[in-house]
Amino acid sequence: MAMSMTTQQPKSWKPDRPVSRGATAFHTAVIDASWNHNCLDELISIAKPNIHENNIVVDFGAGTGTSSIRILQKMKTKIKLWLVDNSPAWLGKAYEYLKSYPNVDFFILKKKGNGYATLSETVGKEAVNSVISANTFHLIPNLKEAFKGIAEALKRNGTLIFNSGNITREGRQKGALMLDSTVYRVHDIAVEIIRKNSRFSKYRKGLNERIKAQIAQRKFIFPYPRPMQDYLKALKQAGFKYIEPYYKCFKLKYDDWLKFLRVRRLQAGILPEVGGKEPSPEEEKDRDTLITMAAHKLFKELETLNPLADDKSYQCEWVYFVATKNNIS
Repeated sequence: MAMSMTTQQPKSWKPDRPVSRGATAFHTAVIDASWNHNCLDELISIAKPNIHENNIVVDFGAGTGTSSIRILQKMKTKIKLWLVDNSPAWLGKAYEYLKSYPNVDFFILKKKGNGYATLSETVGKEAVNSVISANTFHLIPNLKEAFKGIAEALKRNGTLIFNSGNITREGRQKGALMLDSTVYRVHDIAVEIIRKNSRFSKYRKGLNERIKAQIAQRKFIFPYPRPMQDYLKALKQAGFKYIEPYYKCFKLKYDDWLKFLRVRRLQAGILPEVGGKEPSPEEEKDRDTLITMAAHKLFKELETLNPLADDKSYQCEWVYFVATKNNIS
């Protein structure tokens, strides 16, 4: 008599350390921001037709859980939701919020050489029905490897749906920005303030050298955006078909974006020239003041010069992708 084979679910991760202050600050800054809800709701609406009762859905790059919380709120279909991330400190925040939810599990992409384990190495091959990922892939250096690991983890006809507000493309509407382009501009304005405002004159010595030395730190937290074609090429190389890019603009309220810019963990990447990775209390305070001043100057600049901005908000474009696993070898 033939025995039926069943795939054993991998063991769900649990944190072994307190939630980091940086994760908590980021979570607080974005959880109720309208731009976050809008870009996630669009992602979820695109994913819904591909998700069915009792499907296993992965939130890839779940971070502090803001995307998973929204998925559970908006997805009326009963699903098993697996949160996957490479940061125990950040996923610990998601665990804090969602550990009591039924059918929710957590998985860490473990360090592997200079990178991280793939999704298939973490949860198994042909283990999941769909993968959803919000604002994550622009942070991943090796797109092909990440996509290949996702393709291997997907079941037959499984889908990958993801977005990013940091992808360049031809034909972008005039005035529509990328998320990180405003971060780079805040950095440049803050440097101008240091050079001109006597209050911050103590940071002028060696400033040019620090700017050059801190490029790697800035790119680590806010990588330079890649063109849409890089994503399409990597998806095809990894074994996906029916790749459909889609674009949509959403308003970002200045008040909401300032909360994001004032997350101390992120400020180490916005303006590392003041204080670096381990600022003194004074440097941390000055860095926050400089970034806040620069942000207000940016908002006024956008209001005056950007055709899609007004006195309360500017507009950012998100690029969305829908890709199906290619089951033909």
